Amino acid sequence: MSTLGYALLSLLTRGPATGYELTRRMKRPIGHFWVANHSQIYPELARLTEAGHVEVHEEAGPGPRAKKTYTITGSGRRALAEWLPQPPAFTPRSEVALKAYAVGAADPARMAVLYEEVAADALAKAAVFERELGELEDDPGHPNFGNYAALRLGIESQRGLSAWASWLASRLRKYAGEHDGAD
Repeated sequence: MSTLGYALLSLLTRGPATGYELTRRMKRPIGHFWVANHSQIYPELARLTEAGHVEVHEEAGPGPRAKKTYTITGSGRRALAEWLPQPPAFTPRSEVALKAYAVGAADPARMAVLYEEVAADALAKAAVFERELGELEDDPGHPNFGNYAALRLGIESQRGLSAWASWLASRLRKYAGEHDGAD
């Protein structure tokens, strides 16, 4: 099963939902960290239904199509419970890190500006996550504790990114100042 399938099962543990509702649930807070296009959700729901991990209930919709509501099944809960404790796949794609790797190929003063912006953006994201965190419970027994945990990860990650980007910007500024006009 794809990671999107597990993500949809995770969302369905919060209760039955239509595809549209699942798209909305995915926006906050998990959408800060993991995204899927609306067009990906329906084919994945069809695969989950075919595999017996979700059930679909159809009723008359507001338009010409039936309204489909999806519910996680026992099989889906078992599959999700088996997947959750597995080590996450490492996704080694960071444009920020790639640009840091190649930083010597660009003007250090311009790169310093870039990393100052990265630091500021990261702090702004951390502030958004902190506001959202204030609406949640720090209680592992609460149904939305996963939201709380994901936001805590986001806050710490963004603070760390900001500190690193600030460090890099300061080193680049110092280097640029020491080598200004030394062509």
